[in-house]
Amino acid sequence: MRGTVAPILAAELRSRGGETLAWDRAAVDPEDGRAVDDFIRSSRASALVHCGMGSPLWAERMAARCAELGIPFLYTSSVSVFGSHQVGPFDPDAVPEPTDDYGRYKFECERRVRAAHAEAAVVRLGWQIALRTGGNQMVDHLARQHAEKGHIDASTQWYQACSFLDDTARVLADLLEGGATGLYHLDGNQGLSFHRIVDALNATMDAKWRVRPTADIKVNNLMRDRRLPPVSIGARLPGLLGASEP
Repeated sequence: MRGTVAPILAAELRSRGGETLAWDRAAVDPEDGRAVDDFIRSSRASALVHCGMGSPLWAERMAARCAELGIPFLYTSSVSVFGSHQVGPFDPDAVPEPTDDYGRYKFECERRVRAAHAEAAVVRLGWQIALRTGGNQMVDHLARQHAEKGHIDASTQWYQACSFLDDTARVLADLLEGGATGLYHLDGNQGLSFHRIVDALNATMDAKWRVRPTADIKVNNLMRDRRLPPVSIGARLPGLLGASEP
């Protein structure tokens, strides 16, 4: 519950009348297989969501025990499973070719989870957004960059998968309630460059950032999934409603 997505998802589930139980790593060591098994069995949970960092073996163990007990399991992965040389938008059937340690780690977790629990749901997320500072999300990154450099460099050639945190939580909760299985892509960016997103956030929050357009990052890691409801970031930022770019 100390990460970026988990506390927001927990709040969404509680707003729907659900109860949530946090995994206390100090009390239940993720590397202790027996402790992992005992905790999942004793929790009597109706579903388990893995949003945190941890070894691929931990993810595999959780998925395996949930499969054994008939408990739905949802794992949040990342667009980072796609390598920097790959060009989106990516559909769920696109084959990832991760090129950094984080991407390889996430892809390995995906592989182990799906092998251990045939009915698991794996949801790849982009960069999360909240209209505040704090946490591992885009606005906090931008605010820190501006504080350190006095400006923000934002590429007009960078198309970043991203969504608002509360939209992410809503869709994840819907997937849990609907008993979803398989692989999903959750992305609210319908084709906006990073520069346009930063400009819109700047205006929406009246942050008074000095934003400099660049072309130094040329990446398109947008994701698509027609099975999920729209979570367009353009609908949340004034001046961007319905906007898109090639």
